[in-house]
Amino acid sequence: MKYFFVGIKGVGVVGIATLYKEWGHEVLGSDTEEVFFTAEILKNLGISVVSFDVSHITVDISKVIYSSAYGVDHPQVARARELGIPVASYSEALAELFNTKKGVVVTGTHGKTTTSAMLARVLEDASFDPTAVIGGELVEWGRTVRTGSSEWMVVEGDEYQAKILALKPYAALITNIEYDHPDFYKNEEEYRAVFRQLVASMPPEGIVVAHQSTKDLIEASGTKARTIFFSELDQSINLTLWGKHNRENAAGVLALADALGVEHAIATKALAGFRGTKRRMELYTDADAPVVVLDDYAHHPTEIRATLSALRNHYGNRHIIALFQPHTYSRTKTFLADFATAFGDSDEVAILDVYSSAREQAGEVTGKNLFEEVARHHAHVSFASTVDDALAFVRDKAKQDCVVVTMGAGDIWRVAEALSRDLQQGN
Repeated sequence: MKYFFVGIKGVGVVGIATLYKEWGHEVLGSDTEEVFFTAEILKNLGISVVSFDVSHITVDISKVIYSSAYGVDHPQVARARELGIPVASYSEALAELFNTKKGVVVTGTHGKTTTSAMLARVLEDASFDPTAVIGGELVEWGRTVRTGSSEWMVVEGDEYQAKILALKPYAALITNIEYDHPDFYKNEEEYRAVFRQLVASMPPEGIVVAHQSTKDLIEASGTKARTIFFSELDQSINLTLWGKHNRENAAGVLALADALGVEHAIATKALAGFRGTKRRMELYTDADAPVVVLDDYAHHPTEIRATLSALRNHYGNRHIIALFQPHTYSRTKTFLADFATAFGDSDEVAILDVYSSAREQAGEVTGKNLFEEVARHHAHVSFASTVDDALAFVRDKAKQDCVVVTMGAGDIWRVAEALSRDLQQGN
């Protein structure tokens, strides 16, 4: 069969495309010319990426799957409908695969990618042979998915647009719940209701493992599934990843692994060796380099605090420079006051303009507004409108014994990449 993916560079979409390719199907897709880390994955798989021109939608295509960034009104999706070609959103396509398996969904507001990747690695080492679709590239795999041959499947469940409700899991791991995605959810109760619905839908023989902070919500759901709550990992268990938040993520994985019958020694060994995922405190230099450069996907105030706290704890008095690119206008507006106080563990901050994506093209609050708010609480804040501006700023600032961290869900990672290249070349 021949599958066409609209928005194939998206991190979730590329995962399903990879699975279909490895199952022997013909796969191609379309996207913008913007550079994404997924381009290397597609290249290695031999998957062609074409433009959004409708001429690429031909009658020999078996199915068109589209990213939620574009939707049903995209010209290529419309053309597929005209030709009578079946179409599905990414979340529908994922559910179609997941719901035929003994599925484990990892969801929550923060930490989904790292936690689902940890769990997939644990189950892999425990010989569960799972299929896995993760929202980031695992360092150990060099890709976002694992193609297994057993009944088990692990996926990162996206709560945005209530996508997780299409999934029918046997087990669920909930990392935490904190209001997000204000462009879709009008208030915190609407947001929390999605997780409550997911847990309520679990089968009596199922398993729910959730952070202790979500206990009231889980119990209010009336779920008949077995419920287990976790907090932070025992200090006797080693992790290569830094930060209290990652020890909490690992605690959830260990609790679920135990419930699934994984030997404790196998699980802890896999966790100790886990090397992380791209864009989650990803080192672009050696960890002890004179100038350390990292990139992190942090795009919510809580995530910024967690990342900077982990860096401060690890690097002590080193000079920490944080470059933050806000993601979505609605999130920036809703959490403006919280963002303003999130950078306390950094010595210097640079704020970029809001990253404009297919989801949101404009809004009421700008990066300049955020810069002004952060400046009320932090003594050393600058505004660097673009990625190029941010790179120029940090090139001037990066000195001996400093740590540079780029943060955001857009293309701020390009600064980390370029700066680390400069440092390697001695510029």
